[in-house]
Amino acid sequence: MNNSHPTPPRALHITLARSYMAYFLFSMLGLLADSIVGFSVVIPFGSIIAITCFISGAMLMMWAQKTSNHFRAKTPDAAPRYFHHGPYRYLRNPTHLGMVIMVTGYAAISGSVIFLGVTVLGYIVSNVFFKRYEAIVVEQYGEEYTNYKSDVPKIL
Repeated sequence: MNNSHPTPPRALHITLARSYMAYFLFSMLGLLADSIVGFSVVIPFGSIIAITCFISGAMLMMWAQKTSNHFRAKTPDAAPRYFHHGPYRYLRNPTHLGMVIMVTGYAAISGSVIFLGVTVLGYIVSNVFFKRYEAIVVEQYGEEYTNYKSDVPKIL
C-alpha cells in the first residue's frame, strides 16, 4: 500500500459519483431525444428482457454494495480485501455494470434505438471517470490493486 501521498476516500466517492452522474445525464438526454424523435422498434419479448434486466441489474448492484460495505465496516485496512470477494471476483466495477443492465432493460421495453445509442455513448464518457477512480485506487493500494486489475476484467 502506498501511503506517501494517500488520496482521501472522499475523492474515490466523488469520482464514482461523477461517473454515475455522467451516465445518468446521458440516459436522460437519450429519453429527451427519444421523446422528440420517437424512433423505436418492437423488440420480441421486450417485457421479459426488461424485467430480467431490471432484477439482475439491481441484484448485481446490491451485491456489490453489500460486499464493499461489509469489508469497509470492519476496518479501513480491510477495504482492499473486497477486491477478491463478491462480484468483484469477476469484474472491477459491478455497480456500473448493474446500472448499464438496468438501463438496457428500459431500452428493451421501450424499443428506443436513440435511447440505447445515447446511453452507450454515456457509458463510454462515464468510463473517463472510472479511469480516474482506478488511478486513485492504484495510488492508495499500489501493487495489490495493480495485480487485481491485471487478473480481473473491467467488464465480464
